[in-house]
Amino acid sequence: MARRASLSHPEWLDITGPDGVVTRGADQEWYPDPWRRRAGCGPTAASVICAYLARTHPELGALCPAGASSRPEFLALMERMWDYVTPVSHGLNRPEGMVDGLAAYGRAVGLTLSPALFPVPAARTKRPPYEALAAFVAASLERDCPVAFLNLHNGLEKRLDWWHWVTIIALDGDDAAILDSGAELEINLRLWYETSKKRGGLVAALGVEAC
Repeated sequence: MARRASLSHPEWLDITGPDGVVTRGADQEWYPDPWRRRAGCGPTAASVICAYLARTHPELGALCPAGASSRPEFLALMERMWDYVTPVSHGLNRPEGMVDGLAAYGRAVGLTLSPALFPVPAARTKRPPYEALAAFVAASLERDCPVAFLNLHNGLEKRLDWWHWVTIIALDGDDAAILDSGAELEINLRLWYETSKKRGGLVAALGVEAC
């Protein structure tokens, strides 16, 4: 049975820039430092997730106490997040880094986060059925929590960038709505899962059972 789920308030992911232009989600290009612009997709995705959780779950307000509806506010969150969700020489290329970084950031602001990981092995023969991945994503979205998604090889899904973190905000069967570079896009998540040639992973910040 196809899974369908989405965030309750995707419009709360909108960020207003200094020029008045509104983006949906953030863009790593906002980092002033060249290395952070190049490698900052992981902390950017983590910032999007934490800003949304702070707004939709009052008990998690410490994740972003100042709010982040403007670009300067959001960039300040991205800069703080870099210290916890920190890329290495090849970027944040392990999903475990997102799990550990989100948990560490939670501790730093006095909260306990227990992020859950759905690992995607490089060998397609070792991957669970797509329905298991869809159930993991849907369970997180049903808790009103965006999903961090690491794609190291996009397979036949050409709307994804290689070696990149994005944020899933809705799922309808095979199709997922993602945030990337300040825009909302739609991808075929099953196509990626069944054709990607490298490992990857999905992280639910609030923790869900892997189905």
